[in-house]
Amino acid sequence: MGVLQRSIALSTGLVVFATGLFFVQAPATAVPVPGPDHPNVQFIEGTPHSDHTFETPPADDAPKGQSDVDSSLRDGAAAIGPAGDIRVRLVTAKLADNTNTVSMADAEKTVAASSKYWQAMSANKLSMTVSSKVAGHQSRAKSTDSYSSIISTITSELKWSASPYTALVIYIPTTTLSGNALGAGYSSGSYSGRVLMPQISNFSNNVMSHEFGHVIGMMHADALQCRSGASDVGVNSNGQFTDPSCYIREYGDTTDIMGAAQWNSPVISSTFWDYGGLGRGDEIRDTGVATGVKSYTLKPWGGTEAQRAIKFTDPVSREVYYLELRQPVGAYDSYLSGGNKGVKIVQRGGATIASSLVLMPDTTPFNGWYSQNHAWQAGSTFTTYTGTRVTINSVSATSATVTINADTKLKTRMSFSAGDFDGDKLADVLSREADGSLLLFAGLPGNRLEDPVRIGSGWDIFNAVLGTSDFNGDGFADILARSSDGALWLYPGNGKGGFLPRTQVGVGWQGFTQLVAPGDFNGDGRADLVASGTDGRLWLYPGNGSGGFLAQRQIGQGWDAFTSLSAAGTFGGGTAGLLARSSDGTLYVYPGDGKGSLLPRTAVGSGWNLAGDIVGGQEFTGDGKADVLGVGSGMTLYPGDGTGFADRLAIGTGWNQFSQVWEAGDFDGDAVADILARGSNGILWLYPGNGSGGFLPRVQVGTGWNVFTSVLSVGDFDGDKHPDLVARASDGTLWLYPTDGKGQFLARKQIGTGWQGFTQMLAPGDFSGDGKADILARAADGTLWLYPGNGAGGFQAWKQIGTGWNIFNAVMQGSDFNGDGREDVLARGTDGALWLYPGNGSGGFLARQYLGSGWNMFTSFAALGNAFTGTGDPTLVGVAGDGTLLLYSGTGAGKFKPVALDPR
Repeated sequence: MGVLQRSIALSTGLVVFATGLFFVQAPATAVPVPGPDHPNVQFIEGTPHSDHTFETPPADDAPKGQSDVDSSLRDGAAAIGPAGDIRVRLVTAKLADNTNTVSMADAEKTVAASSKYWQAMSANKLSMTVSSKVAGHQSRAKSTDSYSSIISTITSELKWSASPYTALVIYIPTTTLSGNALGAGYSSGSYSGRVLMPQISNFSNNVMSHEFGHVIGMMHADALQCRSGASDVGVNSNGQFTDPSCYIREYGDTTDIMGAAQWNSPVISSTFWDYGGLGRGDEIRDTGVATGVKSYTLKPWGGTEAQRAIKFTDPVSREVYYLELRQPVGAYDSYLSGGNKGVKIVQRGGATIASSLVLMPDTTPFNGWYSQNHAWQAGSTFTTYTGTRVTINSVSATSATVTINADTKLKTRMSFSAGDFDGDKLADVLSREADGSLLLFAGLPGNRLEDPVRIGSGWDIFNAVLGTSDFNGDGFADILARSSDGALWLYPGNGKGGFLPRTQVGVGWQGFTQLVAPGDFNGDGRADLVASGTDGRLWLYPGNGSGGFLAQRQIGQGWDAFTSLSAAGTFGGGTAGLLARSSDGTLYVYPGDGKGSLLPRTAVGSGWNLAGDIVGGQEFTGDGKADVLGVGSGMTLYPGDGTGFADRLAIGTGWNQFSQVWEAGDFDGDAVADILARGSNGILWLYPGNGSGGFLPRVQVGTGWNVFTSVLSVGDFDGDKHPDLVARASDGTLWLYPTDGKGQFLARKQIGTGWQGFTQMLAPGDFSGDGKADILARAADGTLWLYPGNGAGGFQAWKQIGTGWNIFNAVMQGSDFNGDGREDVLARGTDGALWLYPGNGSGGFLARQYLGSGWNMFTSFAALGNAFTGTGDPTLVGVAGDGTLLLYSGTGAGKFKPVALDPR
């Protein structure tokens, strides 16, 4: 539960001194009413309670600054503990309108009961003794006055003033105080204060002890209440709960003397005990910041044993939690025989840093003023809002055992691959999600992964989950999982995307920070495991081929320099190797030598600290070469070329059967870039892009297209919001082929003649910057002409925009290749050099840029924009002489980079 972000000191004037004077405050209620400064706190009307106020200290006792206050509070200002007897001046008073009497003898008994209580809580370090008495004091105060007015009047009449270890206790003959309070207290600091009590009742002993708790420096014992029933909750930057159904119920902990008033006087909770420096000092075992999985024994909190409660700090939120066993043990907790027995979980802080907050098994707001639901029972698990889990293993009358699981990786998503897990010959990806579900992303042709299918739940008991091809020798891919206690489990795959019964294959694996299944690392034909620990040593655990291991051996050291290890397969060359990511984001590949050792490493990339999980060792693109998948908020596939990351990727063969291959934009209306290909027989084929750098099944969309000398995809040329084609016949006639936006043609229209004089035509989109699709045409003399579209299927006045373009053997539209928001042109020289001519957005060009050589290997090539691979990168494809279709990824800044794909 998150402590309110705004300090109570800032909003109420609460200050703390470390020199014996603890809590002092301008007159106000102990916990402010709900408002901007304390949006989480609620007082439930009718709760039996006593009000409390901290009084203003002498000016020369003021702290140096707010940081001093916060530091003192955070460290436990009262932790030096009480040491002395509080001398009480006990007064029974009569009011001007109520002259009934209060029994002095009975009043003395309440002070004695309070003294006995705090002696028990403080190991006899604190007591209260009546040092003087005033019986029947006649005051001018009236019963209709507020309690603050009554106590001020009587204090003045008695001329009482505060000094260390003194208290003024006044009883008046009313049934309750104003606001139905059962008592009111004013703390003056240095274990000094004033208490106003109504007529003696069954609540008097409890309330008197409660008020002296305030004098010691304690605030109230509250309860977390959430309409959602959440057992714990965090806060946002405004100090409000992230679950808006939650609030702090003031006085809600009724198993604490500082909670709601009652006839019993419960033992004060361990959080206050620790904060106030009570007892001997050995009653609470402080386990520090919780790490790993550890078990502890609790003894009844009402007893006297040392280290009977546990204190731990959450490793993520750094908030402090206490575990105590509440059983009807000792003089003050005997009332628990009627309920609330079990393990109580309480947190320091809440309404104030000096408050406590009970975290109940069900925080749904309870009816009435008391609840029997404070304690956790055997078999239940409490989870902090950051994921630390406290499991109650057993509860008896004399002890309880608990396990604190602070393994942060239990809630971490883990993505990995076991190869072909579902039996379709394609590599799959699996992901253990934060909620414990196990998802299967089945591999699909065309560099894609299927939508996830849930194949398991409850996997959040593991802090490492990894895929291994075939670990037990049955021919199917398997999964290994490690629990926080170091047990290693084999989940054999059934070859159909599911599992056979699991078996435990190891213990003591908790010492390793990284586990990797690299495949057959030592060349014996069996799947192995590699592990590294905090000491940086790297170990090989050879698989025995039947679900177990042969003797391990150390194969390296210094591996603690890496934040992530994963399988590399044959990526980077060699045999099964490792990928290692350093803290600065550099990715290294360590090829295996096929004999159980590693070859020298090579740096293959930078910036990988943003990639999330790294999934390697598998081949996702169908080219037989190991790839790397980065899984963060999304997925990005980086194809390998056998030595590193691929600068280009083969995405098809047999494309030399076509006389023309060109970009189609989004021809079928699915928001993914497509390709059109025209065969020498005139058949027109649509190759729909799948959004991952591959294709869906091709569709024939026309015949007879061999009558045309050039065909262009011109975007929305006629203004109907659908993509169109323009085709030139051999006689120079120009035809517009509108589409319905779903891959089908509408009736064609003639839009020009005389176009046979151009050696090449291209459609660069809106090249002139007027929002309408245009056409560029190159003449035999090298002049380049712009034909601006009019947005309705025709042209505006044409103009010359260049000369000398006959030095190129191919000119093509480049989409927005450099990422400046304007359409570009690409041109290939006879020497194979590729040039980018950035458009200036108004029908001209900026300075050209050299993109590379060797492009004369392509019979045709096309720029597909940024919607083909799913990554948002501009993409080029080219048909090589052997018919291979090759894919290139742009950076979006006018350069090329290794291919990146989004498989989703």
